[in-house]
Amino acid sequence: MNLPLPNLDYRTYADLVEEAISQIPVEYPEWTDHNPTDTGIILIELLAWLTEMTLYRVNQVPDDNYTNFVSLLKGNQWNLPNVSATERAKKLQAEIQKTLLDLRQRYRAVTTEDYEQLVLQDWNKSKNCTELKIARVKCLPQRDLENNDANTFAKGHISLVVVVPQDNIQDNIQDNIQKNIQLLFDFLEPRKLLTTRLHIVEPEYITVNIQGDLIIEDGYKPEDIRDKAKTEVKLFFHPCNSGKYWQGKGWPFGRSVYLSELYKLLDDLEGVDFVESLKIQNENDRSQSEITLTENQLVELDKHNSKFKIVVQVGNERKEI
Repeated sequence: MNLPLPNLDYRTYADLVEEAISQIPVEYPEWTDHNPTDTGIILIELLAWLTEMTLYRVNQVPDDNYTNFVSLLKGNQWNLPNVSATERAKKLQAEIQKTLLDLRQRYRAVTTEDYEQLVLQDWNKSKNCTELKIARVKCLPQRDLENNDANTFAKGHISLVVVVPQDNIQDNIQDNIQKNIQLLFDFLEPRKLLTTRLHIVEPEYITVNIQGDLIIEDGYKPEDIRDKAKTEVKLFFHPCNSGKYWQGKGWPFGRSVYLSELYKLLDDLEGVDFVESLKIQNENDRSQSEITLTENQLVELDKHNSKFKIVVQVGNERKEI
């Protein structure tokens, strides 16, 4: 919120004359002639005229003052160019706007929002970010995820969970990912508070596979329904590009997986009449109705073991396709 500037030039010439004359009986009662022809009144009017001009000048901020303030904010001397008055005013206003915009640029990392914005915006635009950009980041205060789990609090520690776009993830560039994480750490090191211990890690992925029976309606191709189901489930669990799910930003960090949501997702598919025998299995192949995640975890869909049986119902009989 901007502070309102005080108006120092709020008294007119008439106000000053009237105020001065009103003080005559208090300061000098013997002075009784207050006519304009009186020498003392003439002197009061002259001083009021000079005072009004002085107040007007005091209420104005000259360009030199603005220049000094701009130099103070910039941290180095800035001088107005020697051009016409109109051009000087334009140059000054442009420099003021540029300086204020520069001051509003986030540099210091204090809050979780500071860290996340610095990574997603400033780091991704920096010259060091040439090979792998960060698609998502989750800042977890009071966590040391390099040495402890997400449920263990560590005072003075901050952990950043960074997600690299999966399209770029290959076995032969894992070392390159670690190199970029080190560059990111060097980027944030001078920006964090002095006593903060920073940790940058990748998410812990919880592998799940989905199995179930899709009873389809008449007139739909089983192959199209199966492909559509796999595509929708893949988008639903995708950590970065989730399409119509999760505002396209990917599966939320730490969000649990619920069997009921998958029932609804598959049942809403065009051509699917209803869904039966749906199971969510974790990496140990144990069926669960809910898989709980911690704040640093995301879901990884096991595409190889995720299977959907397409069933056509004819009368009272069912036929698996």
